[in-house]
Amino acid sequence: MIIRKLPLDMWEKASEISVFREQKPFVDSVADSLMRIAGEPEDSKLVYNPYGIYSEKELVGFILYTFEDESKDNHWISGFAIDKDYQHQGLGRRALEQLVDFVFVKNPESIEVKVAVSPENTIAKDLFVSIGFKDAGWKKENREVLCFKNKNPLRSPIFIYKPK
Repeated sequence: MIIRKLPLDMWEKASEISVFREQKPFVDSVADSLMRIAGEPEDSKLVYNPYGIYSEKELVGFILYTFEDESKDNHWISGFAIDKDYQHQGLGRRALEQLVDFVFVKNPESIEVKVAVSPENTIAKDLFVSIGFKDAGWKKENREVLCFKNKNPLRSPIFIYKPK
């Protein structure tokens, strides 16, 4: 399983990713997530990064990672779906773990990664909590915000890496 940037020529294929009927009220479709990117104003400071989740060479899921340029605390998982045919195989867990690791490696000064989850979506909430997300204590658009704190954010503008 690997996550990698979703090229524009794969957006249509990614839009075919489908979740179970009972999950649909809680999960934005991939097409809706991709339209959000296209509809963002030119002067926005938000940066949208769509990623495909691949098992072998097969596209099996989607993550939309959003951040505000030059921000240390405005990193979000704005979209997440594993196709119903590939759920319950640990792919979503591994993809989320990889994305969180990626955020903190690429942005070591970042404080946290957040996600907003519908309170009724207990399966997704339990997944996020099981990998280390915690209740942030506030809501966004009637969804509970969970955050994964960076355990070692770089607070200094100068960082010198010394290998052991």
